[in-house]
Amino acid sequence: MSETHASGGELDDEQLVADFVAGDEQAYAALMDRYARRVHGICYRYFGNTTDAEDAAQDAFVTLYRKAHLFSGKSKFSTWMYRVTTNACNDLGRKRARRPQKADAEVSDLQLEEPTDAIGQKTLQLELRKALMQLEPDYRDAVVAHTVEGHPYADIAERTGVAVGTIKSRVHRGHAKLAKILSGEPSGRAPPHT
Repeated sequence: MSETHASGGELDDEQLVADFVAGDEQAYAALMDRYARRVHGICYRYFGNTTDAEDAAQDAFVTLYRKAHLFSGKSKFSTWMYRVTTNACNDLGRKRARRPQKADAEVSDLQLEEPTDAIGQKTLQLELRKALMQLEPDYRDAVVAHTVEGHPYADIAERTGVAVGTIKSRVHRGHAKLAKILSGEPSGRAPPHT
């Protein structure tokens, strides 16, 4: 299979998924090629480092391979893939948070060779990532999508299937919770309602 129809038009994502589910491995490769940069970009903005971003992107594409048959076509494939990718980031983030913080020592070692302002910047980024990982996934996803990635509320709402007002609320509450975490204030779980 090529990535084009016999008429020369490019296959849409949904057709590639259908072809892959029907057994066409080249369709999977075409989807990977088409989404590699986008998926890696989401993962990099989430973690802020290449290693975790690559691991999460790989997990996202493994999920695509294993669960493409679950894509129903009710939303655009790009929306479904965005959810798969953010879930992969959340899952990996939880695993990294539970793991002994060996990475912190490695960052400290690297920082010795950098100027003071770069050390401060890296420390702040590390603190922000740790604080983000303490947010509930819904709040973290909204903050990352809006504040870090710069997506408009309406786009996030469409991708996640949640009302725009709910996304705004999650971003606002996520920011408030992040401020408490970063200031060292004790904070309980985020409110259950959104």
